[in-house]
Amino acid sequence: MNPQLAQLNPLPEKPAFPLSNHSIVGSLAEMKAQMLADVFVLDGIALLGQLTTIYAKPNAGKTLTTIFMLKESIKAGRIKGEDVFYINADDSGNGLVAKGHIAEQYGFDMLAPGYEGFKSEDFVNKLKKSIIDDTARGKIIILDTLKKFTDLMHKTKGSEFMKVAREFTLKGGTIIMLAHANKNRGMDGKIVAGGTSDIGDDCDCVYLLDEVSKTATTKTVLFENVKRRGNNVQEASFSYALSSENYGELLESVKPLDVETIEQVKKEFVTNAKREKDKQAIEAITDAINQGKNKRLDLIQFANESWGVPRRKLNDVLDEYTGEKLSNSSLWKMIAGEKRTKIYYLLSVDDSTTEDYENAKNGY
Repeated sequence: MNPQLAQLNPLPEKPAFPLSNHSIVGSLAEMKAQMLADVFVLDGIALLGQLTTIYAKPNAGKTLTTIFMLKESIKAGRIKGEDVFYINADDSGNGLVAKGHIAEQYGFDMLAPGYEGFKSEDFVNKLKKSIIDDTARGKIIILDTLKKFTDLMHKTKGSEFMKVAREFTLKGGTIIMLAHANKNRGMDGKIVAGGTSDIGDDCDCVYLLDEVSKTATTKTVLFENVKRRGNNVQEASFSYALSSENYGELLESVKPLDVETIEQVKKEFVTNAKREKDKQAIEAITDAINQGKNKRLDLIQFANESWGVPRRKLNDVLDEYTGEKLSNSSLWKMIAGEKRTKIYYLLSVDDSTTEDYENAKNGY
């Protein structure tokens, strides 16, 4: 083409590739300024600037241990109470007042649906406003419980909620969500996160909180990590009193456990989870023995017909919990009868072995 004609009739400018204007490369300095240091809001468990979900069954202590760790972080100076907004949407009026006094004592805000004009359905819009106004940085929100703010069983709604929550954290905010576990446990005896998988999939960190032991005076719970994007601990364990006069006293009774104790707690956790899984078969076998069905074949037949537990399961559980001394893993003793017959007797704390075993052996 003639150069003079080309100057008079320039070629149309080639349009930019549709993704070109969205690269973050030119904004890295600004993004770095938005990032927060690795500071734990809940020691070892929930990091500043992340989305964290803690799943637990009712009365497992998720609210208590969360508030305990929160006030410890405020006392240690890791976070400021004025930056914390605890939204209590799962409590009675008395519970709100008791926890409100704790919030007042440690300088953080507590909100509750129906009080001071706050509504659960307005929460997402308020998050969006903080994103637009750029006021999210450094703010910490605890949702107790998550189901009051989104439909955990609705895949689309859960995904949309998490999208806004993610935008909030990208602006420097932090959200910790307390959620209920499923009613039924998994095949391994552990609790299962409730709702669709979208919440856990879109989180930075997920913990399962479960009760692992309980006495007349004390309960012990274990946090177990199932997802993390940081230096979060794999496990954390706490004990607390069951006979406190008020919530403040209950909170003061919470004690974090050391590594050695956690290892023991984990062993108890595995044992208790298995016991929970075998619960029906154990009850069926116990009932059979109490009904005088001590011989193995009679016992299995009675438990199968009366309780509907499969024979194979009964045989496995019968062998699994046979021992010499009563414990979580030994519930009955087996003695050999005539003609290689196996006879079972329930173990007790103060077994007077000889006479009782002989009576069982003889079918009395």
